[in-house]
Amino acid sequence: MSENQYPLFIDWAITGKCNLNCRHCRGFSEEELSTERAAALAAEIIELKPGWVIIEGGEPLLRGDLFEMLEILRQSQLEVNLITNGMLLDLQKIDNLKQLGVRVMISIDGATSATYEAIRTGASFNKVVQAARNCAREGLLEAINFTLLKKNYTEIPEIFALAVSIEVNKVNIIGLKPCQEYADELLSPYEYGKAIRLACHASEKTGVGLFFDEPFFQAVAKEEGLPVTKLAKSGGILAPSTSACIFGEYLFIETNGDVKPCSFASMVLGNVNQKALGDIWGDILSSSDLSRIGDPKTRTGACRNCSYLVDCKGCRSRTYVLTGNWFASDPVCPLKLKAADK
Repeated sequence: MSENQYPLFIDWAITGKCNLNCRHCRGFSEEELSTERAAALAAEIIELKPGWVIIEGGEPLLRGDLFEMLEILRQSQLEVNLITNGMLLDLQKIDNLKQLGVRVMISIDGATSATYEAIRTGASFNKVVQAARNCAREGLLEAINFTLLKKNYTEIPEIFALAVSIEVNKVNIIGLKPCQEYADELLSPYEYGKAIRLACHASEKTGVGLFFDEPFFQAVAKEEGLPVTKLAKSGGILAPSTSACIFGEYLFIETNGDVKPCSFASMVLGNVNQKALGDIWGDILSSSDLSRIGDPKTRTGACRNCSYLVDCKGCRSRTYVLTGNWFASDPVCPLKLKAADK
C-alpha cells in the first residue's frame, strides 16, 4: 500500500442493536466485535489516517463501550462524527460527547410527527427535535440527516425550516440505498429532480447549508441553473473533494467486522477478525476489479456519453442492486430524462 494513499474516511457500524424499526433500515448482522477487538480496530483506524471517522449503527448509543471507543479515536485528534436517531441522547450523553469533541448528526426523516413516526416506528418527533435542540445549544450538532423516500421527499422545504428553528446550519440529504422494500421507497428520476430543486431553493431561502449525498446532484443543479450558494463543503458523511461516487475510496466496517468498499455494497473484501484493516485497505488499492468499477470510462448506457460523467460516475452500489451490472448507468439519475428527450 502506498504511504500516500489513505481512505477518504472510515464509516464504522459499531452495533446492530437499535431501539427503533425504520422503513429504510438495510439490516445488520447480530454479530458484534468484542470490546477488545473493537479497541484494537480503533487503533488500526488511527494508523490508516482517514480524513475522519463516522460511528453509526444500528443505534451506536446502545453499545455499552461506545464512549471507550470514541475516547481512543479522539486521543489522536481524529475527527469523529456520530450518527444517532436521537432517542437516547440525554443531557448526560450530550455532555460526555461534548467533552470528547465528537460531532453529532441526528436523523430526522420527516418534518411532521405523522411522517417521521410512520418512517421510524417507536420514535417520537417531539423527543428527537428536543434532543437536536439540546445538541445545537451545546454546539455539538453538525447536521440533520434526512433520508429520501417517496413518503417524505416533498417535505424538504419544511425540513430546512425545522433546521432554522433548531438552530442547526446544515441539512444532509441522503439518497436511499438498498434496503427492504427498496423499489417501493426509491425515488424515480423525475422525483429525484424535484427533490434536488426543492433542496436548492429551500437552502437558498433559509440560509441553511445543504449537502446532498448523490453523485448526480451537482450535475443536475448545474444543468438546471439551480441556486447552490449555500452548499456545505462537507456533510460529515461524504468527501468534500469530489462530487463523484467514491466506491472503493473509503472503507465501511460492518458490525461483524466485514469490510466493504461502500456502506451499501454487497461486496465483502475481508473481515477484521481474520485480517488487519491496513492489509484489507492494501488489497483494495491493488484490486483491478475495484479499479475498473471506479473508472468512469467503463460505464455503459446513458452515462457513457454524459458530459458530467467524470464528476458523477453514478452510484455504483445502487446501480448494481437495480441492474446486476457494476458498469451500467445509474437508473434513477434525473439527467436520463433530459437525454431521452434529445
